[in-house]
Amino acid sequence: MDRTLDPAVLATALGEHRPGGVLPSAQELLAAITQLEIAAFRRDQEIPDDVLATAWLLHGLAAVEPETPGFDPMRTRQALAVSAHVMDLALADERHSPTERLRIAFAAQAGYRRCEQEPNATAVYRQVKNLVNFTSSLPAHLDTLALEAGVVFLAFDRPDLNRALSAWRRQFAELRGLMDGDPLAGTMYGPAEAVVEAVHLLRLFLSFGDPDRLQDAQDLLSSVLDGRAGRGDPTARWVAAHLLGLSGEMAASSLYTLLPKGTPDAVARTFAMSDPPVMTLWRPQRQLLSLERGNPVDPATGRSLISVPTSAGKTLMAQLVICSHLAQKPGRVVYVSPMRSLGREMRAALRGRLRLLERKLVAEQPDFPLADGSGSLVGDVDIVTPERLMHMIRNNPGAALDEVSLIVVDEAHHLAQGRRGFVLESLLALLRIRSDTRLVLLSAAVGNRAALASWLDPARPAEEVYFTDDWRGPRRLHGLMYPLLLKGQADRTPRKPSKKQPSTTRATVPVAPRLDVRPTAASGTFGLTFPSVGARAYASPNSWQWKAATKLTGGIPDYEVFAAGAAALTRTGSVLMVVTSKVIARNAAHAMAEHLDVRPEAAALTEFLAETLGEQHPLVDCTRHGVAFHHADLPDDVLHAVEQGLRDGDLLAIASTTTLTDGVNLPVRTVIINHTVEGDPTRGN
Repeated sequence: MDRTLDPAVLATALGEHRPGGVLPSAQELLAAITQLEIAAFRRDQEIPDDVLATAWLLHGLAAVEPETPGFDPMRTRQALAVSAHVMDLALADERHSPTERLRIAFAAQAGYRRCEQEPNATAVYRQVKNLVNFTSSLPAHLDTLALEAGVVFLAFDRPDLNRALSAWRRQFAELRGLMDGDPLAGTMYGPAEAVVEAVHLLRLFLSFGDPDRLQDAQDLLSSVLDGRAGRGDPTARWVAAHLLGLSGEMAASSLYTLLPKGTPDAVARTFAMSDPPVMTLWRPQRQLLSLERGNPVDPATGRSLISVPTSAGKTLMAQLVICSHLAQKPGRVVYVSPMRSLGREMRAALRGRLRLLERKLVAEQPDFPLADGSGSLVGDVDIVTPERLMHMIRNNPGAALDEVSLIVVDEAHHLAQGRRGFVLESLLALLRIRSDTRLVLLSAAVGNRAALASWLDPARPAEEVYFTDDWRGPRRLHGLMYPLLLKGQADRTPRKPSKKQPSTTRATVPVAPRLDVRPTAASGTFGLTFPSVGARAYASPNSWQWKAATKLTGGIPDYEVFAAGAAALTRTGSVLMVVTSKVIARNAAHAMAEHLDVRPEAAALTEFLAETLGEQHPLVDCTRHGVAFHHADLPDDVLHAVEQGLRDGDLLAIASTTTLTDGVNLPVRTVIINHTVEGDPTRGN
């Protein structure tokens, strides 16, 4: 978010203008957007008309011809980023009509994709997907059909896109049949049909890489702009203009374009046709594939370290390395994941991709099998933990790595941990000396990447061994949630003094979750206090003495305060609460559930868990309210069901130990990290 809510960025996007004119100053716009960010936590904001008008103006200015004076590519990209950010926030304003919400959503998606913040375009679609009409007749929504086609296409949600295009193209074919097969170009239906057909062709191009499909799509979009498809539909012309501009950028970001020379097209098709589909790549992924030296996707590169931030597409990079290697080199692949949850996610993603390559996964094995330790190695890709791989090597050193030509180690920063770090370092030291085996390390948090790269491959310059990029896609807002003592509501009563607590006064103080956020380094701190959820008792009448030393037994614990805050934040999207133990994960989930109504969408998941764990298991009652807990003692099929429940929108929140913090991709809007500290958390003392 700092990339957008930065006074310098805002000033560049707005350009030079007189104070008090049509456009606000950079500081005025920053203040307005900041207030919207704060209000978003309450889900009750109304976007000021002048702020939305500024976003529309920036959106329009960014769409001018590239040679327009004053609008270089940098200013255009920043204007799009600012306008997309504001329009994203505007979608929470329920005053807007469905048509206006679709317009705002498409503008935000187009802006996000053109300013290299593609993940946000998919997030925008989730807010308006119920407005995409798959079932009504064409006349019932002809005025928004082009918008709907653009919105669902820019989301790259293939199931919805396939469903929508199938319905709409069938209806247009039926309409042409009623007109004795005459084309619809020139009629009131022509522009919308051309946009729908162009979207269909763009989908085919991105799926199969046929340049003729791209050219045909661009011709159709041009026909909407020049009136050949029909006139009188300005919305379709606006959508067509953006899609035409984006089509070239999408072509340049396609795997068919970016994979290193000599890579079979089957690799690109594998990603485009499996789930989740990969139509285009994000900036770090594009830069990775464009490396001239030390490209990890090139099977000739023996040692590599990929270090990019969380949410930059690191997991997909690993999949690209694995599939490209299998398509070009003999031998098996071993993917090493420190967390079984991350291994399950990679297994689910690779299964479909490998099927299209006519390869398959090795059956999942426990870390320490009862047999000889090797387990069943029938398959091309084995997904293991470091402990599992070391166990295989110790018990069968001759066959454990037989025919293995690539090893990918994810979350390599676990080297810095205690026992697990020692196991991983020992494993890497062993693998490093195998000159006939490629070794690729991935991490989001390696601070000494140059030293690690030199250790991996002393014969090459470190900058040719490691790849890094600081790009992050999703919008981020950091805050501090803490228990706030409502001192003005304290109830003071007499108490019998004790040796440890000589005070004769007992102060019972209500406690409420308090959330402080600072949207950018340039803005102040803003706070939101939720309703009180409990109380704490102290042996002192004076508020400045209410601390751990004077606290009496009992009182609401921190995790319950945070759970109440997490439940309140589910109004704005899904929540992940990370806690320190399995017991707290269970208790925090139960506490969140107490603040939420029964959730019908979770009924199927609840029934499955009741059959699997028993009706009396605490997880069952939690999921009835759209909440779950997640830790390593739960069965794998239960953990998978909980993760999928959050992806499908059946669950609103999960309380988890660190089993979900290492590389697992979940559509979570808010993450709360529960940690107990002494003193005043707002002052750091």
